[in-house]
Amino acid sequence: MEPILWQISLPLLVLHGELDIVTDPSVSKSLHEQAKSTDKTLHIFKNAWHSILEGESDEVILQVFDHIRSWLDSHTDIGGH
Repeated sequence: MEPILWQISLPLLVLHGELDIVTDPSVSKSLHEQAKSTDKTLHIFKNAWHSILEGESDEVILQVFDHIRSWLDSHTDIGGH
């Protein structure tokens, strides 16, 4: 996948668990750094593992959903419709 990362130009939200032992957080950091998009966000969740929306504490899952909702809200032109 790395050879095409520079082609990603759409708004990008990258989320990762800090404690992930399946996929190292450095992979998400690399994706964020190499993506062509000028509108990109990387968030590493403390005390979260690989599946940040399943098997985590309710607190972590709510933080992830809040972050996703906030990002989507900031990328949605509700007033223009």
